[in-house]
Amino acid sequence: MKNIIKIFKNDFKNYAEYRILHMIVIVSILFGLAMGFFSQIEPLLFIYLSLFIIPVITHSIITFVDKEVNNEEISKTYNTTEIIIGKLFAALVLQLISLVVYLFIIYFVLNMHLSLILFLLAYILGLLVHIVIGISITIISKNDVKMTVFYCLYIVIFSLIPFIYLMNLLPETLGYLFIFSPAYLSSVLLENIFFGYLFSELLLVILAVVLQLIVFAGLIFFVIKPYYKNK
Repeated sequence: MKNIIKIFKNDFKNYAEYRILHMIVIVSILFGLAMGFFSQIEPLLFIYLSLFIIPVITHSIITFVDKEVNNEEISKTYNTTEIIIGKLFAALVLQLISLVVYLFIIYFVLNMHLSLILFLLAYILGLLVHIVIGISITIISKNDVKMTVFYCLYIVIFSLIPFIYLMNLLPETLGYLFIFSPAYLSSVLLENIFFGYLFSELLLVILAVVLQLIVFAGLIFFVIKPYYKNK
């Protein structure tokens, strides 16, 4: 546990040094203000931006900087499991800053109520998936150009689907065609919880949970773990 805490503190120090922490706080406040002042805009729009796009970009950049610095000290000092848990914990806390701001606006400004525990669980699941996607994109990229191309392609191909559904530009019957998108799977859970009733098919909701867990576990065991183990 002590080693995990040390890794957590080290990563947060890097977030501050790279100005990632500052960026997350500023963006969260700006999105929160926009959510509160422009109530005609669907609140989930800001949540989706902070869940499906920002974590992928920020953790691609952070991992890339770590690769460039070639910080092998952590890999030599701690075992792979400790490194992964510590880094994911730090990344999760960083990205949850946005959710705290949004929930404050939703409850105390917009006067909306939702199942907090279910929403939090669904948000954390989607967040962890997109954090490991961001890390994995950098790991499989050979240079910064390929990294940029990969996460731009991911955002365009996979992350825009929930936004299109949110604007009612696609019929709900096409939902199963997009289960390849982690962002769409996460949006299925969040929307059903946010709107307070189950409007999606139960099978789709179950798939949304199971497939996200598979993506998360797959990237951890086949991309991220071998990377830190062989570093």
